[in-house]
Amino acid sequence: MSVALALSRSAAFVGARGMRVGSAAARLMSVKGGSIPESEHDKVLYSLGINIARQVGAELKPQLSKEEMQSVILGFTDSLSDNIKDELTMLQTYGPKINELLMGRQRKAGDAEKAKGLDFITKYLSENPTAINTESGLVYHETVAGIGAQATIDSTVEVHYHGTTVDGTVFDSSVDRGESIKFPLKNVIAGWQEGVAKMKVGGKATLICPSEIAYGESGSPPVILPGATLVFEVELINVL
Repeated sequence: MSVALALSRSAAFVGARGMRVGSAAARLMSVKGGSIPESEHDKVLYSLGINIARQVGAELKPQLSKEEMQSVILGFTDSLSDNIKDELTMLQTYGPKINELLMGRQRKAGDAEKAKGLDFITKYLSENPTAINTESGLVYHETVAGIGAQATIDSTVEVHYHGTTVDGTVFDSSVDRGESIKFPLKNVIAGWQEGVAKMKVGGKATLICPSEIAYGESGSPPVILPGATLVFEVELINVL
């Protein structure tokens, strides 16, 4: 699924019944960066752990230190192992503080990302006087003028695009995949709805989308952080 164009993020749900939790040290073999089981059955269970970690970790890794993550892992392990005498009391006491902690970290990270984005946009506009900064915050910079049909918000379009964060990290690229993509313009982020609707077939443009018209306060971790400004190089191939 394209990160840049997704309307919502969904994770595969993997359920398991009767999974035994206990010491598996005798069944593990060491590898660089961790340990994996030797048996095929245990590798399935190990992969279940990876699946859960990837779903949860994508949200937590940008907000917690490695030391803090160890406490999270300890709570996870103790709960699965039935080593906590009174989970309900623990959650009633400290559960409300979870959102307080994570939302505080998210706001702090989001503020930092927004500041980086503002600096990037200010510099870009100073270096590219033909770029347009619209009321929504979008920076629209036509690099190749199109001569074909113009897209509208109601159009289904075919495009090539290359998406990066302001530090140049590529998070999604149809160009790198070597395959263009088609989609209804109504179904994408607001920055694309506005920017692509300014283009004509054959045209190319840079779209710089602040978080308010991209992925907002939540982002799409781990690559797109909360408050992140996104940069897209877009070519409009066809209006369908």
